[in-house]
Amino acid sequence: MSGELPAALRAGLEGLAGRHPGRTLGEASARLTAHYRAGRGTRLDRPVDVAAYAIARMPATYAAFRAVLAEVAARSAVAPKALLDMGCGPGTASWAALEVFPDIGSATLVDIHAGMIGIGRELAAAGAPALARAAWLKAPMARHLDGAMPADLVLSGYALNEIPHGEVAAVARALYAATTGLVVIVEPGTPQGFAVIAAARAALAAAGARIVAPCPHDAACPLEAPDWCHFSARLPRLRAHKAAKGADVPFEDERYSYVAAARPGIALRPAAARILRPPRASKAATTFRLCAPAGLVEETVPERDRDRARSVRKLGWGDAFPADPHGTSAPRPD
Repeated sequence: MSGELPAALRAGLEGLAGRHPGRTLGEASARLTAHYRAGRGTRLDRPVDVAAYAIARMPATYAAFRAVLAEVAARSAVAPKALLDMGCGPGTASWAALEVFPDIGSATLVDIHAGMIGIGRELAAAGAPALARAAWLKAPMARHLDGAMPADLVLSGYALNEIPHGEVAAVARALYAATTGLVVIVEPGTPQGFAVIAAARAALAAAGARIVAPCPHDAACPLEAPDWCHFSARLPRLRAHKAAKGADVPFEDERYSYVAAARPGIALRPAAARILRPPRASKAATTFRLCAPAGLVEETVPERDRDRARSVRKLGWGDAFPADPHGTSAPRPD
């Protein structure tokens, strides 16, 4: 699974779990999960609450960011050197960024929660050099963004959903103003999380940003409620993760929504189209639900077109969909 944690982070989380009684950690994790699924902000008043958050949420958040940043790397000619992680929590997004972009030499991580910063800094000590020596700042997101030193990669993960919806556009513009290269925003893959992403995407496009992913275009999002754009990353569960959640299944699926945008002038390799849902396969053909420059479309690839069918056979939900090399079929608009 591509979302598997780096060995140093995995060991750090297992060690963190060993400091707290299993029952207490499980109860804290259950509260966290209930709040997350209800779309509510989470109170992390005690050290065990912060530990439960790190153990329960870092693997899932890492898997989502690892998938997103790998796609961003494939779709843009970037090699970021400086990272700014806003609303960083325990630093999960930065761990993923250092895996995808190992040339990052400096990192600044900002969060309002002292406990998150404390655990994040402790875990990061065993990470890549840029993470081990990163600057960790306790500050509200908006306050730090006002006058922040620009970085060529700015991240925000699972943070904008905790501010009033009416403020999302302004914060997205501030994130964009803080980058000389790319801004990447990830939120839960729920209708509410996608509403945050949609608002941020509209604000970024209006500010002149180029959309890198997942969209294959810079035009307005064609999706309308109750539909929403989200994807899924599968991750293996840690021993501590399974114990904290009281789960036996060795993996879980993290649903997420995201947008990545770039400053003008950065070379992009946009997808021809994006697969929005699991493909529907039959013996005769496979049908793909796509977001394309023409809007929402369906593309049916018949099995009798052997070359084309072979080229898309392994593609799934969230993957880029290639243009038809034969030029013999065009996606059908809804």
